[in-house]
Amino acid sequence: MICESGGIVVPATIEAIEEVAMYLEECLELAEVPLMEATRIQLAVEEAVTNVVTHGYESPGGNVSISCVSSPELVTITITDTGPEFDPTKIPPADVTADLDHRNIGGLGVHLIRSVMDEVTYNREMDANQLTLVKRIAPS
Repeated sequence: MICESGGIVVPATIEAIEEVAMYLEECLELAEVPLMEATRIQLAVEEAVTNVVTHGYESPGGNVSISCVSSPELVTITITDTGPEFDPTKIPPADVTADLDHRNIGGLGVHLIRSVMDEVTYNREMDANQLTLVKRIAPS
């Protein structure tokens, strides 16, 4: 089974993240993505959307669109917003070995996304940030 939905558009608010989670859950379930992988993917996407919501817009009123194409072998999620240009792939890797007193603030969300997903790419297209997350699913 393949899930190719037209995606959803939600306001860039913390409350809308629940709608994103429900959309992804449905798409991943329809494509029969194993529960453990689906949970990890959802966590990564929720982190990316949370970053857009909390850092992406200077004033309220923006939107975030999420599209998901998934099958039991491959999941591709695209997150688009029209906030200021920001490329999370340029964030240096987080030093997770440093003790808490010497760690830089921030960057752990991007670290989580990179550790869960197989590919993380960014593109700026027509005044929109486009983050694409790809996860290959191992056969069970």
